[in-house]
Amino acid sequence: MSVLSAATQLVAVQLHLIIEEQGGVEGEEEEVEEAMRDTARPLLRQEVTRRRLRRPRVFKPRTNFLDMSDQEILKRFRLDKAAILELGDILKWDLESRTRRCHAVPHHLKLLGALSFYANGSFQRLSGDQLGLSQSTISRAVCQVTDALVKKVTDYISLPLTSQQQLKIQKEFSDIAGFPRVLGAIDCTHVAIRAPSQDADLYIGQKKSHSVNMQVICDASGIIWNVCAKFPGSFQDSYILSESSIYKIFEGNDAPDGILLGDASYSIKPWLMTPIANPRTQAEQKYNEAHSSTWKVIKRTLGLLKTRFCCLDQSKGVLQYNPEMVCKIFVACCMLHNIAVRRQLINNQDGIHAEKAEGLDSQEDAPGPVSELNTDEDGYRVRNQLINKWYS
Repeated sequence: MSVLSAATQLVAVQLHLIIEEQGGVEGEEEEVEEAMRDTARPLLRQEVTRRRLRRPRVFKPRTNFLDMSDQEILKRFRLDKAAILELGDILKWDLESRTRRCHAVPHHLKLLGALSFYANGSFQRLSGDQLGLSQSTISRAVCQVTDALVKKVTDYISLPLTSQQQLKIQKEFSDIAGFPRVLGAIDCTHVAIRAPSQDADLYIGQKKSHSVNMQVICDASGIIWNVCAKFPGSFQDSYILSESSIYKIFEGNDAPDGILLGDASYSIKPWLMTPIANPRTQAEQKYNEAHSSTWKVIKRTLGLLKTRFCCLDQSKGVLQYNPEMVCKIFVACCMLHNIAVRRQLINNQDGIHAEKAEGLDSQEDAPGPVSELNTDEDGYRVRNQLINKWYS
């Protein structure tokens, strides 16, 4: 019941009581109705006025990132000014608001909001306060920018297909420790998430917390050229590889001319070299040392990825999104990481913390003692040939 109707009924009851005490008056109904109208008019005006008074919208002052110093931009967004402007042009049509309202959030501000959240791993309110955006606006921007980036994933993350690309990568890997024909180092890393509403047990990883297990392959310079981001945290690294597209590519007839390096959590294949469980000869020991030094590129890459984009680092808390969106955010951060590596953008803090993050990541995903997980005769044959040719 509204305030107006309640007040009107109260007035009617009072007037009827007065009329009854006076013994009745001719035309009492007309007088009651007139009195009710007279009493209700000011209440009606108050109700209409109250409804018309709306809380004024407050628009926060918005940051013009072009006024920031280069170092401040790199610290906040992990990309330089030119890269942000270029990315804004590429994503413009996916981010532009379809509304004609004068206060619609511009596409470049949505991009800055998402980049700030990826980079700082802070609560969205903090990212919003820096940019003059509300928390809800930042939350929407993260989803919009992430979806827009993932649509263009093949422009930034792709398998090296040409002979020239493959030879260049193999030379860069060989320069590390002399390991030949390496196209990539492979490993998985966990990204912490909140407990999902469905199949929560599947997402409990080695640390007994909910996570998604992401497979990444990189080259010697830290460029990520393959990502498989869709498996819950309880799934093993070797299983993820066997179900990924990269497995089908290397097992196919048109496989790239080269090999991958993996740790002891993987099964040996002719195209995937793993450490020797119990090296007995000096050549096998040299092989293991060269393998370890070369394979560590992926650990450094994952460490830098998580320090560059702290939203992926569990020390900043878990991502408050469903698993599907967390996987998209991971892929988006890998794309941005490649942009930063190609432009040789290193924030001062990235270099300081990358080695520490690499160590933490290694402990998180350590496979345990080295063991031979299968009896792939072709894999052992290729490894023995490699040892005899290069390390004997």
